[in-house]
This record gives sequence, C-alpha cells and structure tokens, in this order.
Amino acid sequence: MRERINKTSICSVVFLDIIDYSKMSVLDQSDIKEHFNALINEAIKDVAQNDRIILDTGDGAAISLLGAPEEALFISMTIRDGILKHNRQSAQQLFVRIGINLGPVRVVTDINGQPNVIGDGINVAQRVMSFAEPNQILVSRSYYEVTSRLTKEIT
Repeated sequence: MRERINKTSICSVVFLDIIDYSKMSVLDQSDIKEHFNALINEAIKDVAQNDRIILDTGDGAAISLLGAPEEALFISMTIRDGILKHNRQSAQQLFVRIGINLGPVRVVTDINGQPNVIGDGINVAQRVMSFAEPNQILVSRSYYEVTSRLTKEIT
C-alpha cells in the first residue's frame, strides 16, 4: 500500500451510511456497528489487502477498491443481502444507504499515519449514497458506464 501513497488512481468507492445511527442509544450504536463491521469484513474477505482501503466514517464506512471495478457491486450486494437477512431474523433492524462511484482518488497518509483517500472518487460516492433509499444500492453514471460493458449480468 505504501507504494500508492501520493499517487492518483481511478478506483471504485462504496460509501455506506447507517440510517438514523445518531438517534440510537450508545448501546444500540455499539451493537449495530459491530454487526455492520462483521458484514463488511465478510464481504471483503476475498479482496487483497493491497487493493482496498476501508475508512470508518463513524455512522458508516467508505471502501475504496483499487482493483476490478465489479468488486464494488459484488461487495455492496453481499452487504445488502446480509442486512436483509439480519432484518428478517432480528428485532433490531438495520437500514443502510449504499452509493458506488468510479473516479479519481489520491492515496494519502492520514493524521494517524494510515492510508486514506481523498478526491472526487470518494466525494461523489458519498453524494450518490445520499440519494439512496434504505437498503438500496445506487451507482454513479461513471461506474455504470464502465461496468455495463463488462458483462450482461452486471448491466
């Protein structure tokens, strides 16, 4: 990952936000966030560590994927399906908005010395996410334009 620091890359960014997180009690926030993190970890387990940067946003996460663009869709669907399964089996419901974008980011070192990403790639992913309904995945035009040419299944 260090070789990517201060270099601009085109990557897919999955931006996730837990709806009404700040309205929850601290105990509920802790429980929901633990389950949310477990869903993310399960979804990204097959993505090489050098091909991803995960940022905790407090009430969600941003997953930057520096490899194959279709990974963002598969990860998002895995997380969404895990949420829907959780909601069928639990009294504590989880609602998440998910946005995906493909765009330029620069890998930088954050205040804690950890890799971070800045740029339009992550900013647009957050904006796309803000239009999603609960447990819906929305993608940007740039992401759609690239991935729709990969296979009919992805389109």
